[in-house]
Amino acid sequence: MKRRESLFYLMYRSRATVNWMGKLASRLLVFVALTGFVACAQAAPETEQKPEAVAERAYLYGLQQAIFYGQRWIYTQNDAETNDIYSGLNRFFWVRKQITPDFPVVTPNATTLYGSGFLDLRDGPVVIEVPEITDRYFSVQIMDPYGIFRIIVGSPFNGTKARKYILLPPGFEGNVPADFPTTDIMQWPSKTAYGVVRMAVKTGSDSEIATINAYQDQVTVTPLADWLSNGNKGIAQADRDIVPGDFVVPAGLPDYAVGQVDKQTAEQFFTLLNVILNDATMPVLEDSLMESQMLAQLRSIGIGKGLTFDWEKLTSDQKAAMETGFKAGFESVRKTLKSNLINMNGWGIVRNDGGFETKWMDRAVIADAAWAAPDKNISHGGAFLFTDADGKPLSGANKYTLTFDMNDLPPVTQFWSIPIYDANGYFVANEINRYTVNSFMLDAGDLVVKDGKLVIYVQNAKPTDPDQAKNWLPAPKEGFRFTSRFYGPYAPLTNGTYNMPKVVRVK
Repeated sequence: MKRRESLFYLMYRSRATVNWMGKLASRLLVFVALTGFVACAQAAPETEQKPEAVAERAYLYGLQQAIFYGQRWIYTQNDAETNDIYSGLNRFFWVRKQITPDFPVVTPNATTLYGSGFLDLRDGPVVIEVPEITDRYFSVQIMDPYGIFRIIVGSPFNGTKARKYILLPPGFEGNVPADFPTTDIMQWPSKTAYGVVRMAVKTGSDSEIATINAYQDQVTVTPLADWLSNGNKGIAQADRDIVPGDFVVPAGLPDYAVGQVDKQTAEQFFTLLNVILNDATMPVLEDSLMESQMLAQLRSIGIGKGLTFDWEKLTSDQKAAMETGFKAGFESVRKTLKSNLINMNGWGIVRNDGGFETKWMDRAVIADAAWAAPDKNISHGGAFLFTDADGKPLSGANKYTLTFDMNDLPPVTQFWSIPIYDANGYFVANEINRYTVNSFMLDAGDLVVKDGKLVIYVQNAKPTDPDQAKNWLPAPKEGFRFTSRFYGPYAPLTNGTYNMPKVVRVK
């Protein structure tokens, strides 16, 4: 099943030409220009807004939460035979083999295997257990409905030993079992969450994949009551029945949830936003002045807690205003996607500075470009490339080189990976089944280094020179693009000061 929404950060969508060029001041100016609203230490008094302006701001405000809701339906409620991702509540969908073109997701990463799913804390705390993993990078990251990753743990962050974490829902008044150190007790702000588990793939051999699959089988997500009744230990996912979600399904959601940003209409978006504001698992940020003012303005157009929003009861002028604002919000996000990358020698870096509570444009951009991407470049970052050193679109009709100085490789604590995709962001089958070059290949001696240089040959046809063939990254016949990944990036890979090599056309 093709999905236009990214499953995890690895899966940047093809439209993610995101550009975050600008410092905080300039971003605020853009935000003011788009919304006519400024939040500062002492915010201006709330003023009456035209419906168009309210609708536009509502799009920026609610896009992340809307996709969260749609994805939760896909994972926990859409039990169609064609939906391989369906997992139910408190379970992960696992990618159990190295990703190749037969796994049709957008901008995948073949250097990691993933698990992802939705946690449900309505009946109490949930326990996540992870085995000891000493031979590779791994991480567990948990996101709230606002796109904020409040838990990022794993080998680079708190070690490789087996650990268990307990997420406590808001208002929990029970006792936490004595098994948990305070460092692993997480007070969660809502009764729903999205989790992603990543494990690095070094060679992709059958034996390595089997090792990773064994680790995956030992990761458990267990409601506390079940964990206690199981002798204070997690229950293997294979031994737990699928528990479907029971969340409200607004009209049309099954038709637009896959590819949501492009498919949803103004009517569907605002109807869903009203459902979200009435969903007890997705509380608002009550201590946010921006949030409270937005909620007040939404109530002026019939959207809010305790309200029943009915598009058909709006006048034609009201509908037109809502559609105008919705379209303006969509276009402003897409414009920012295309214009706000940090330039790293031609590569475009996504800058995630956090602050999604109030940086609604940043939040909406990430939701559109790569839903479930981290809100902060703590664990990993990425960079896009669509053109060669001359600024021309990349094409498989040409031959290119990508040359690294061995004394100036991408500075990371973990690993780097440079996958290649067609123009739409998909892997394309090739004769050597190679879809990326990465630091694992370099460390293993699988790539040829000469005179202190690592030269990658990017072209459609296999090079005739044996050494060049070892460093061959097969390119699709037509247009293509890159989305590099940097796990454990140093500052130059997040602020754009690293001299990332350009892709040079061989003339």
